[in-house]
Amino acid sequence: MRYLTGDDPAQSAAATELFRAADTGKVNLVIPTTVLQEAVYALETFYAGIPETIAPKLASLLSLNGVSCPDARWVLDGIHWYRTKNADFGDALLCAYARHHHCEVSTFDQGLIKKFSEITATELTKTRFK
Repeated sequence: MRYLTGDDPAQSAAATELFRAADTGKVNLVIPTTVLQEAVYALETFYAGIPETIAPKLASLLSLNGVSCPDARWVLDGIHWYRTKNADFGDALLCAYARHHHCEVSTFDQGLIKKFSEITATELTKTRFK
């Protein structure tokens, strides 16, 4: 987080040093999807970030040498959808996962169904499985 915000001089410098070490092959950094979700939450909540500014930072972070995300195949699509569809990051990740894994999404959220035409999504109702 401090690497992205640069708002604490000491912590930001330490984070930058860590990412430089990854870039030179001294360490390998793994960023789980949950960490990206937490970063988006913090950037939106405490730094007034918006998808147009947050998404490029995440994509750039994952493109650094020595940095990986185990779910990068679909997470990068989620980051793209978060920005281009101005979607909730969690919704964008869910839909990217569903598309890459050929899953159907069941949801009460009609807006999600309309926004993500790239996936198969159905509206969940209380009586659907009776």
